[in-house]
Amino acid sequence: MAEGYTGGGPGGDTTAGFNAGRLANLRNGNKPTLQKTKSVAYKSGAISDNIFSISKDVSETGAEGMPRAVRVSNTGGTPLIVMTGYETFTNTTTSADNVQYLHTMLLPGESFNPSVRAAISNHTDKFLLDGTALDNQAPHSNMFEDISTVTSGFDNTTDPVTFVAGDGDLFRVGDMTRCNAEVSEVTAIDGNNVTVKRGMLGTNAASHGDGETLRLQFSNDYHDIDKFSVSQTDHNGKFKCSNTFGKGRNAGAVDSLSGITPGSLSLKFYTQGAYQSLGLSGVSGSTITGLNSGRLYGFNITVDGGTEYVDLSFTTDTSNLRFGGANGLIEKIQSALDAQFYVDDGNLFEKKVIVGLSDGDLRFSSSSNLSTSAISLANATGGGGVYNFFNVGRIPPVGNINSAVASSLPDDTIYDPITYSQGPNTSAFAYDDGRGNISGAAQGKVNYETGSIDIRSAPKNSEFVYSVIHSGAFSGKLDSEDIHKNALVDIYANTTSQKWNGQVSVEAWK
Repeated sequence: MAEGYTGGGPGGDTTAGFNAGRLANLRNGNKPTLQKTKSVAYKSGAISDNIFSISKDVSETGAEGMPRAVRVSNTGGTPLIVMTGYETFTNTTTSADNVQYLHTMLLPGESFNPSVRAAISNHTDKFLLDGTALDNQAPHSNMFEDISTVTSGFDNTTDPVTFVAGDGDLFRVGDMTRCNAEVSEVTAIDGNNVTVKRGMLGTNAASHGDGETLRLQFSNDYHDIDKFSVSQTDHNGKFKCSNTFGKGRNAGAVDSLSGITPGSLSLKFYTQGAYQSLGLSGVSGSTITGLNSGRLYGFNITVDGGTEYVDLSFTTDTSNLRFGGANGLIEKIQSALDAQFYVDDGNLFEKKVIVGLSDGDLRFSSSSNLSTSAISLANATGGGGVYNFFNVGRIPPVGNINSAVASSLPDDTIYDPITYSQGPNTSAFAYDDGRGNISGAAQGKVNYETGSIDIRSAPKNSEFVYSVIHSGAFSGKLDSEDIHKNALVDIYANTTSQKWNGQVSVEAWK
């Protein structure tokens, strides 16, 4: 739990060699929000001097609000014993109000940086108090998770409304909770009384009977719940939900461990969209297609599990019969696809397909990165003067084109090409830093208590899988008072000298 010491003796530089990165960052241009110095006298058989105490009620004598970092320094000339208090844990839960103390000897001139988020394990084995670990899980396809039931008071369309839930401890302010087809946002919780704002995410307020199921919704909160059929990013690479896919919500004294463990969240996106190539080789933009000029050609195409679009047609140019260039084949096909993207009653509505050359071959690629992404090309049905695109000039028969390639997830690990050593494929993931920040393959924030996730700059139109640890000793909010204590409670100090008072300095950053 000690993050570092600094050397030196009496009168020495107490900051020399300080290596706690968290504190260094906080101290960089930021003054401590608390600084105090206290004389410490030797006490035997009596309670040592309290030098720091944490409480939600900061008006309490000597108590401070929850800090982000703390430093204790021996600024006197005699050794100190610093006692940092943490809750004890087994591998399942806290021991209620059972604070134990780590005793650390601090020599003159030394500094001690007690971890703010810490616990003392009662487990006899050297187990990680991690709780429940989930690896590469897909969010539930329903985009919600059952959490509780309605007890009473939700049988109207009042907005806002306070109803009685089966267990209010399972909810957090900001939750998007769903009952039947309605999504409501939790604005207040008092015991089992839950207050919500009605008709959120494009839904309408409705009357719900007693016993109806309450769910946590995790569709993309940047859009109405019927915008997508799965949890996915939008065309801007943004995704937001009010919980971590229904995980980390537990109730009751024994199961009070809840929330998300800092540093445990990873998101991996489908980044290889589906495609189908024609099986050509050596084709460039200047290559002649062999198609006839000014002729109406067509083919059938199915995109991302939708209904087949019949006879997507285009007319070849009268002068440019090459694959590339203005009015070339690629531009003609792309224009035809783009036009259908905006036809809201068509089979290609908002299904973006990109046509281009890849390694000398003509490729049709889905721009969505979903687990269901797919491209399937077929012969034109014909009629209306449409000629079949396939088996003409350089274009092979449809039976000879390459098989479609499905969308896929990146591998978790990669291998060094020289040593063949295995390592994590870090570029494939977005991950949190333990301070609520998400970086890597996406940028954003995560709340460890509610589990809410808000990301941007992620792969566009992409599904993802998530890995997370929840309901463990260090999960959830940083707290030293509630049932789930996972933080520094208080600090005491004493001196080993019976003849000489010591001196201690405490600094805290919020």
